[in-house]
Amino acid sequence: LTGYASFTTRRMAVMPFVPSQPPETGAARLAPPLDCTLEQLCEAINPEIAPGAEMVMAQAFQDALAPRLGARLLPLAQASRAFQTMTIDRRGDTLRDLAMRFGEALEADHVVVGTVWRFQDRQREEGASVGFAAYCVEVGNRRRIWRAQFDHTQRSLTDDLLEARVFFRGGARWLTAAELARYGVDQVMEQFPEVPPP
Repeated sequence: LTGYASFTTRRMAVMPFVPSQPPETGAARLAPPLDCTLEQLCEAINPEIAPGAEMVMAQAFQDALAPRLGARLLPLAQASRAFQTMTIDRRGDTLRDLAMRFGEALEADHVVVGTVWRFQDRQREEGASVGFAAYCVEVGNRRRIWRAQFDHTQRSLTDDLLEARVFFRGGARWLTAAELARYGVDQVMEQFPEVPPP
């Protein structure tokens, strides 16, 4: 987790997340994810990402940011519509490029954007598994002011006593991928910069 201690914003928006390969594979080893082209991020369709994961991740960040920002956070429905109307060049556009155009279209000062490389519900052998990275970027100067990563597979308490916090957070039961994602968002948001009132 890295970033600034605090920043001010007039308006912020959450962009739908982008499916990607795990960060240790492909082009992500050579360039930061914000500066990989979409083609490099998504070298192949990742079977570990369940359909709809991109919007589940965006909604989780929207829900986490809403109490901090109030009316300064644009509604996710409005943000999603803006994203759907964007022209995207998979070979040329980077995640940072998309975030800048997305923010400009919404007249937002800051954009939260991210990648998701794993989003699976519980399988027979193991629990739900979620991996994502998130960034907050400043639209005016393209600067990244915060980043975080979460990568976790829920395991049974008998396999790993360190799992207790995740396991009992869900009421001593197996979590769905969406629940584990929300847990992950809560964890990384503990290090999100302060955003003072306007």
